[in-house]
Amino acid sequence: MQSRVFEALLSRYETVALIANSEGVDVDAVVRALPERTLYVFFTGCAKVLTRPFDGDAVLCHRLIADGTRFLKSRKHFDRAYSLFSQPPKAEIGVLADRGVPEGAPRVTTARTSTLVPYTLDFDHALGPLYPVDRMPTTGFAVALWLAEKVPDANVSLCGFTGTAGLQFNMYSEHDWTFEQIMLQLLAQKGRIRRFEDSLCEPAGALARIIGRFPEFDEATIALVAANVLANRLTGTERQVSRLWARTKLERKIRAFFKRFTH
Repeated sequence: MQSRVFEALLSRYETVALIANSEGVDVDAVVRALPERTLYVFFTGCAKVLTRPFDGDAVLCHRLIADGTRFLKSRKHFDRAYSLFSQPPKAEIGVLADRGVPEGAPRVTTARTSTLVPYTLDFDHALGPLYPVDRMPTTGFAVALWLAEKVPDANVSLCGFTGTAGLQFNMYSEHDWTFEQIMLQLLAQKGRIRRFEDSLCEPAGALARIIGRFPEFDEATIALVAANVLANRLTGTERQVSRLWARTKLERKIRAFFKRFTH
C-alpha cells in the first residue's frame, strides 16, 4: 500500500523534478522553467542547493541503512533540511539501496519497509543485482531508477545529475558515477526520464553531429570508437592521479598526524 499511496501523490503533478545535491543545480532556474504543477524531490543534504526556504510542493528523501533501522545522515542534517521548506513536505521517503552483489547472490524477495518514514523505496528489490558489485548507488540515482521502473507514466526531470565533480561538494568513490551516467543517459534516450540540462542546450550532441556530417559511420561504430577513446583517456587520468597520490604521501601523513590533536 505504501508505494500505491506515493504513486497516487505523483499522479497529481505534471512533472516530478529530482533535485540533486550538486553544484550544477540552479533551483531558481529550474522552478522558472518547469510547469506550475511540479513536485520537487529533494534529499536530506538539500542545504547544499537551497539558500532560502523553498515555497513549492516538495518531497524529502532520506537514505536508510541497516535494513531501514537507521538513517545515514545525522540529526543536524534533518533539522537544517526541515528549516528550508516554507511548508511541510508532501511526503518523506526512505530509500534503501545497498551495495551491488554478484549475479546469482540471494535476491531481496520482498520489498523492505521502515518504521522511520511513512514510505520506503527499496531499490534492491525493484532492480535486483543491477548495480556494479561492491559499489553503492547514490540516493538520487536509486530514486530515479525506482521511478522509471515503478511509475513509468511519471514525467521525471533530473536536475543537476551531471556526475561530475565540482570545487565545493565531495563525490564519494563508493558510488559508480560512470555506470550511473550511462544508465541515466540510456533512459533519457528512450524517453523514460528527462534531463533538465538537456533542455537548455542543443538536442544533438557532439557524436550525433558526426552522423549528420559523415553518414557512413553508423551509431554502433561511433559508440565503439568513443568507448575505446574514453577508456584510454581514463587510464591516462588514473596514472596521473596515482603519481599525484604518491607525491603527496608525506603531506597526507603530516596532515593525519596533526589531525589527531584537533579532535
